[in-house]
This record gives sequence, structure tokens and C-alpha cells, in this order.
Amino acid sequence: MTGYYTDLRIKMDAGDYKSAAKFVEDSKGKYGKKNVLLFYLDAGFLNHLAQNYMKSADYFESAKRKFEEYYQKSITAGAASMIYNDMSMAYYGQNFERVHIGIFEALDYILAGQDNEAAVEARQSNTLFRRFAVENSNKNFYKDDAFIRYFMGLVYENAGYVNDAYVSYARAIDLYRTGIVPLAVPQDLIDSAYSAALYLGMNDRAGEIKSRYPSAQRKIMPDGYGELIIINYNGFMPKKIDNVLEFALFDIWPYINQVQIDDDKERRDFEKARSVTISAFASDYVKVSFPKYEKIPSRIYSFGAAYAGGYAQGYTVQDLGTLAQKNLEAEVGKIYAKTLARAAVKYAIGKSVSKAVSDKTNSGWGLLTQIAFNVYNSLSETADKRAWNTLPETIQMSRMYLPEGINEISVEFKDAAGNVMKTENIEVEIKKGGRTFAVLRSAM
Repeated sequence: MTGYYTDLRIKMDAGDYKSAAKFVEDSKGKYGKKNVLLFYLDAGFLNHLAQNYMKSADYFESAKRKFEEYYQKSITAGAASMIYNDMSMAYYGQNFERVHIGIFEALDYILAGQDNEAAVEARQSNTLFRRFAVENSNKNFYKDDAFIRYFMGLVYENAGYVNDAYVSYARAIDLYRTGIVPLAVPQDLIDSAYSAALYLGMNDRAGEIKSRYPSAQRKIMPDGYGELIIINYNGFMPKKIDNVLEFALFDIWPYINQVQIDDDKERRDFEKARSVTISAFASDYVKVSFPKYEKIPSRIYSFGAAYAGGYAQGYTVQDLGTLAQKNLEAEVGKIYAKTLARAAVKYAIGKSVSKAVSDKTNSGWGLLTQIAFNVYNSLSETADKRAWNTLPETIQMSRMYLPEGINEISVEFKDAAGNVMKTENIEVEIKKGGRTFAVLRSAM
């Protein structure tokens, strides 16, 4: 589906999300039965960007059901991939992908005016983290997430569950300090935790926060104002490419090659043809392919929001690119073991069958059989490069108090040096004493 995602990203970069959402929905057949989960994830996220909030939520609910259906299957699955490759199996998804559904679906409900339904998503995320902690204590490094806790705290508070919000905020602070992705604890998060503790009368807890973070301030919304929270999805998730290792023996001349193959069709076809040629002439041939992430460049690094009387600088709250990379690194031992075992099985079968043919026919058929197995190995071995490709590389946030009514905001998207690359003007309606969310996306 290389060309498919290239075409989809063009539509996304143009900001034509309604067209992009329809493109995904019309392309369900291209995903196939083994990738139906990816279809639901892409369709949910694109409809989320297209502001089709209830349709987005429906797709995400389908994705959740598919995750649960696959959860038990994943325990016993894998026999076929020992002989073929992981692409022969359905895509089961990653735990961090499952949890992030709750972020987008919660926002769907909030933007559709259903705050309590959004709080249900927060509780489901908490349940998932408990399950990960119990069932994956020794198998999976992803057990909790600072950003998820921070955002769900906002969701709880938005629905009026201040105690739940405080618990989530406090957990988020700990996870930013000690978690998987190295990000600074957002000042807004510190202030929210501190304010929630004071509101609940937990002065000791508030004192602990103030002691650890002297910059903590109680957030007091001015009379006649409301809060705006801008969520910006920046860039694209890094793409998975093939990291290929080939070992061949021509009489007594050994051949070893390593190549990384990206999604460029011409390069991929050339490498396939080269591998087939080598395998056809080698007396012994082994090929293994592992997935590797390659960053998709983006000139936009951060954003800021200018409004009447102030400017709010955005900050990164989630680095999905790094999270995905670390998730792959945590599983690399399992991937290597499985891939090498598959290569050994293929090699042994090839040698065994070719010897049997040779012994039975006493002719050159044994060699031809070996060549056929070598060529099959070169064509069938590919890394599983499937992932939720429409996710952003990072998620950024900015929060500010604005007066009740319609407010005009000028959003500046900047490069790493702070230069403004482009601007986007938005209008938001602020409710007195309430909280408004706005969703943006940036990529260049």
C-alpha cells in the first residue's frame, strides 16, 4: 500500500480532510481482511480531522472491538509466520495504538458536546493501563503514558470529576519525570494538579507539589472568561522500512549484504530483482528482513497562538515517533528470534527437499529444487512494516484564558529555529467559565 499512503498524505498535507476521509472509506478493499484494523484506525482518525465526529467515534468503536477480538488470538497466533512471514497474519496493533484511540474519541465527544461520553473514554484508558500492568508486567514495556494521563485529567475536569482529574494529573507528572519518552513536565500540568489539589482541600498534596515545583500556581479563571485548549497534531509518524540481510555462498566465495529499503517503488523493485538473481546462482542462500523506522522530515517543529492581549506558546505533550521507535526496540529481540527461526526453517526445508529430489532422481533436479527454494526465500521474506501510519509524529498543546464570545486566534507554525513557516487564523467561541477545545494539524 505504498502508493496508497503517498496519495493519502498528499490530501492530508493539503488540509483536505473531508476528501482524505472519503478516500480512506472508498479504499477499504485495498486494506484487505488482514488489515481491517488499520482501516478502522485510519478512517477514524481522518474523519476526526474532517470534523465528522460521530462517524469518527463509530470507526474507533469498531477498532476497539477488533483489538479485543485479536487480543486472545495473539496469544496463540504465529505458527504461519514461522514459515512465511508476519504479513501472513492479521495486523493485531500495538498497545500504545489502542490507548491513543481514547484520545481522539474523547475529543470527538467533547467537540460534539458530549462531555460525559468523553469521560467514559478516560475510564476505559485507565482500565487498559491496569490490564497492561498485570498481564504484560514482564512482556511489554508500555504500561502507562504521561500524555494520556494528562489529557484524560483534562477530560475528567471538563466533565466535572475534579477528584479523578487530580489523580490523573498527579500520575501524569510522575510519568513525565520517569516515563518512556523524555519530555519536560508541562507547566500547565503542574498548575492543574496544584489547583485541583487546593480545590479538593488536599492542602498537604498541594504543598508537596509546590515543594517539588516552586513555579506551581493556582489557576484562577478571570470573571467572564473561559479556557481554550489547542491540540495540534504535527507531522507524520516515522515509516517502517525493510532492513535486509542476505547471506549467500557461491562455491567457496561468501557473499554478505545489508540494505535498507524504503517505500520508493523503483528502488524496491531493483532490490527484489537483485536478490532473486543472487539467490538463483547461490548454492546456499539465506535472507532475513527486520523492520526499521525512518523519520519523515517535517519543517514544522512547534506552534504558538496569538490572541488579543497575549501569546501562548505551544509545547510538546506526546512524542509518538519516539514512542513507536522505543516500542519497536523493546520488541526487537522477539522479532529477531522469530525472523531467524523462520530463516532457519526455510533453509532446512530447502536443503532437505533438494537432497531428497537429488537422491531420488540422481540428476540436476536437486540443484534446480534448491534454486527454487532460494528464489522463494528471496521473494517471500519481508519485514512487517504495518502500523497506524496516519498518526502524527508529535502532539502539541497550548492553553489560554479568553473572554466570553467569539475570539480570533492567529496560529503561527515555526521551525526548530523559531522562524514562522506559516500561519492559520481560526475563530473560537468561548463560553463563560467553560473549556473549549480546538484541533489543528501541521506538516510541511
